Amino acid sequence: MNVEYTDFSMRLTVEILDNELPPAKVLISTRGCDYTMKAGDLVAWHPALEEIAQMGNPGEMDYAGHLLHSRGIRYQQHLLVGQIKIVGYSPTLLTRMANLRRDLQLKVFNTRLSPGAQQFVVALMLGNSNLIDKATRQEFSAAGVAHVLALSGLHVGFIALLIWWLLFPLDYLGLKKMRLVITLAAIALFAVFTGLSPSVVRATIMIGFVFAAQVFHRRSVSLNALVMAALAILVFSPSALYGVGFQLSFITVGAVLILGQVPHSLESKYKVLNRLTSTVIVSIVAMLATVALSAHYFHTVSLMSVLANLLILPVLPVFMALGALFLLVIVAGLHWPVLEWAIDTVYRYIHWAIGAVNSIPLSHVNGVYVSTLGVVIYFVILAFVVLWLFRHNYRYLLVAGCGLVALLGHSLWIDINTPKRGMVIFNSFSSTPILYYDNGKGYVWTPDGEDTDSATFARYYAGFLARQNIDELVILPGDTVVRLTDALFKPPYAHLMGRRILAVGSGKWKGMSADHRMALDDIIVTKRFHGTAAKLRELYDFDRLVISGAMYDTTLQSLLAESDSLGINTHNLSRQGALCSSATDIR
Repeated sequence: MNVEYTDFSMRLTVEILDNELPPAKVLISTRGCDYTMKAGDLVAWHPALEEIAQMGNPGEMDYAGHLLHSRGIRYQQHLLVGQIKIVGYSPTLLTRMANLRRDLQLKVFNTRLSPGAQQFVVALMLGNSNLIDKATRQEFSAAGVAHVLALSGLHVGFIALLIWWLLFPLDYLGLKKMRLVITLAAIALFAVFTGLSPSVVRATIMIGFVFAAQVFHRRSVSLNALVMAALAILVFSPSALYGVGFQLSFITVGAVLILGQVPHSLESKYKVLNRLTSTVIVSIVAMLATVALSAHYFHTVSLMSVLANLLILPVLPVFMALGALFLLVIVAGLHWPVLEWAIDTVYRYIHWAIGAVNSIPLSHVNGVYVSTLGVVIYFVILAFVVLWLFRHNYRYLLVAGCGLVALLGHSLWIDINTPKRGMVIFNSFSSTPILYYDNGKGYVWTPDGEDTDSATFARYYAGFLARQNIDELVILPGDTVVRLTDALFKPPYAHLMGRRILAVGSGKWKGMSADHRMALDDIIVTKRFHGTAAKLRELYDFDRLVISGAMYDTTLQSLLAESDSLGINTHNLSRQGALCSSATDIR
């Protein structure tokens, strides 16, 4: 079992040990925290497992497939913290390492480092980037350096170079092979210590092949090492192929290995200039290789990633070296204010560099939509461009040009066939957001009374906003009447896409008189609703109950059972997904 804590809840990844059930892992979320739980604990609870599935929102990222199924997690369940009990302890090497990371993480957060620097140290040295806030992630992603926040081959390479440099006296003793073996062993231990993420495993295997070739005096081919690393990961975890991190990691490294060398015409006698040129070329190659995938998954394209890499990559090894020394110091129970000041200074510089890049006009483009077919066409174009670069046959360039025309035509077809006006009631764990959009402008109403802002909403529903070309969001106050050309918001009522809607839960609906049954199309039952379906039927003449995905399970089951007995048509957002309505033209 692995444990992740938040302020008021826990996330437990538990492996099922029941022989009557197929091997799988369960993601358990709890209301409340039990800080005595640790990795390796054996736990028991009353199972009511649900298969992990999409939330059913249009344009959403396949969270279950990309992030959970690749880790073997198939089921989920929500419990009160008191409903799960510790019944034993069965440690393994990985769980011991997880507990060690947890202890070190607590020590880091008890130091005087700034909160941002603490999170950065934990992410880069302990492999836990989950604690980095969403705003920081968004800033790094917009600047095109999101890879800095998660351990990857870049960080493993820095650590390998640092260890290799520290062991240089072995060369003078004629123990160069021993230097290679110790460096490789240290990198392998670091991979296990940080949880064996695919990017770290890939880098470790590649470094292992290169070092093994030197030990046995064989010629090493980096592309062969990359392929072997991919095969090794896929043998043990075939579903990793569909993971975003796996795809971005291997595509980036493969492109850099093929195209990342500095041409002889650009080489200089100055080493510093050559390194600068190499960084620029590698950044450009990595950006071109991953721009389509990044736009497909994250709907953001950074146009200044080369500049951001030039500003950040030179100081990243310094931060990691300081971070490694900092962990040794706190493990020893020491306190070096100068070291903390140095780490904070480097972190402030990195944060300043990200802000400076993002402040440049047109530094990044949000709301970019690229379909799966668009990604395939893009890589076909890229493949023929690479063939042209190596074989200088202009037929390849001609095919690439045809592919570009096909890509542009496909994008134009998507844009023409995208409805310009529509409405969506999203499925959410915390609220019931309703979006009405008209010709690129979206209006967001949250009848639950939950606070929201346009930036947070845009992050959660980036896929749908990009697909519909919605580039402006307006958050509607919960008590303000808003009249639009074809829509009316008059909380708790709304008239959208020709449907008369009432949202119940805040208490305002209780003031209605039963003498006049108002005719409605939909009643949205929010998580604050504590009435009955029978009372709603008494007060209103409606076609359907739309039940919030944020409603507590006990209330939900009771409402569904009552509605079924009364013959009321229901749409359960948490089970049936978002409710959408659209128009293909604007009158």
